[in-house]
Amino acid sequence: MLKREDDKGIVYCNRVRLGNWYEAATLEEYKLNKFLEQMKKGDLMLARFRKMTENLCKPTVLTQSSGSIPFGAKIALYAPHVPANDPPEGKMGLMLGGRISSNDITYSQELEDGCSVVGLPNQKAAERHTFVITSADYCNRDGEPLKYNQEFLLTLSSSINKQPLYIRYDPNPIPGLCDMFPLYLSKHFVSNTRWRVLPIQRPDITRFEQEGMPITVNTDVVINHCATNLNLGINLSGWAMGFYGKFAAPNLKTCLDIYGRELPNNIWQIYTPIATL
Repeated sequence: MLKREDDKGIVYCNRVRLGNWYEAATLEEYKLNKFLEQMKKGDLMLARFRKMTENLCKPTVLTQSSGSIPFGAKIALYAPHVPANDPPEGKMGLMLGGRISSNDITYSQELEDGCSVVGLPNQKAAERHTFVITSADYCNRDGEPLKYNQEFLLTLSSSINKQPLYIRYDPNPIPGLCDMFPLYLSKHFVSNTRWRVLPIQRPDITRFEQEGMPITVNTDVVINHCATNLNLGINLSGWAMGFYGKFAAPNLKTCLDIYGRELPNNIWQIYTPIATL
């Protein structure tokens, strides 16, 4: 079909307004204004992630010691005999630390009451890994050495000057509340937040003989939950993906071999840098 002579000069382009062009233009303007408003308030997901990273991954200085561990010391709980990756790639060691989920980041970008505690592959001390050994008997024991079988609290270091948050385990959680992460931070100082350190099983000395002895830094120990008498461990089949990569879920289960010794996923170290001259 031949074009008419009057249509030869008409050229269509993307500036031609077709259909509900006014509504589309208004919607794009609204989206842009909404984006600028969220960016100004820091409500964008990228801004929230940056704020969370600043709060959680801020480097900290642990208490240096070459001997016993005193109350009030800043420490990290380190599991040296478990793989740091899934699948295992030769690198060993996980640190216990707080975690903010994809749902929690919408409301808060720092660790607070209810945040889960997991095993993290990062071995550099940061705010989310750092805990303070606190007395569990309402007495100020700062400076006194922590001893085997002595009850204590693990308090998040960044919460000391605000609302203290303690690592807590509930033996019978509500189904669906804790799912695969049984450990979480709690602002309530109750019996389920009490822990104790037990020596590992050795053939030359019994656990009873070591009771009351000071605990040495960076040595293999067992972290025991006082209310349930269960040992803290790492669930090697419970890996999940988070903002900073994969992490392992902890579990409260006493795992023993045929000789009655704790398995590697039940072994921990109260990690502090060794003081050097």
